[in-house]
Amino acid sequence: FSNFRLRDSINTVESLIHYALELGHSGVAITEHDTIASHIRAEKYYNKIKKDHPEFKLIRGNEIYLVRNGLNGQNYKKETDRYFHFILLAKDLEGHRQIREISSRAWIRSYVARRMRRVPTYYQDLIDIIGENPGHVIGCTACLGGCLPTQLLRNRDTGAPSMDLIKRWIVQTQGIFGVDDFYFEMQPSFNKDQIYVNKKLVELGEEMGIKYIITNDAHYLKKADRPIHKAFLNSQQGDR
Repeated sequence: FSNFRLRDSINTVESLIHYALELGHSGVAITEHDTIASHIRAEKYYNKIKKDHPEFKLIRGNEIYLVRNGLNGQNYKKETDRYFHFILLAKDLEGHRQIREISSRAWIRSYVARRMRRVPTYYQDLIDIIGENPGHVIGCTACLGGCLPTQLLRNRDTGAPSMDLIKRWIVQTQGIFGVDDFYFEMQPSFNKDQIYVNKKLVELGEEMGIKYIITNDAHYLKKADRPIHKAFLNSQQGDR
């Protein structure tokens, strides 16, 4: 369902859950590009397999685009504004309600720019909805498209922002979710930028007492699917 606004993934909800079971995983998280439209379909399939796999967990989440407060199609600044990725994971029913409300706000204010519908979530949305009633949603810093990884790479390359500013962002964001519900996210990769970010996150985690998770951004299931995924990404106008 990440394919609502752009070509992204060839996985289906059912195949992702089934393959996670086949690999012996104890759970899987559904986090698509600011849509939770797959959750009903995931719930139906989860109910089918739950009897035979009672310990398996389906985590319902969302990959939002986190931006500065007030960003819209009229005041977007190409030089400074980015649609940073950020992961939300529901711990319970209240957490899922909060994720739905955040997603609704983003879609209500969405706009089309540069051939794509933009669905921005403001920091104030997280403060209003999660910060007022924390403990129900886990926040993760996401892939290299996230704010924290991006700032770490900018610091490496230019020295700005400073590490003090980066740490301030971490403390403020952790404050929204709570100490136990904010995680750094790392991914296994031979990409030199990802390797650098992983090492810096380990250092920061040890210094600041923040836990981390290791994830895979699963856009296709198996190595054999890679050519199909590549063809899919390039099957519309433009080059993905």
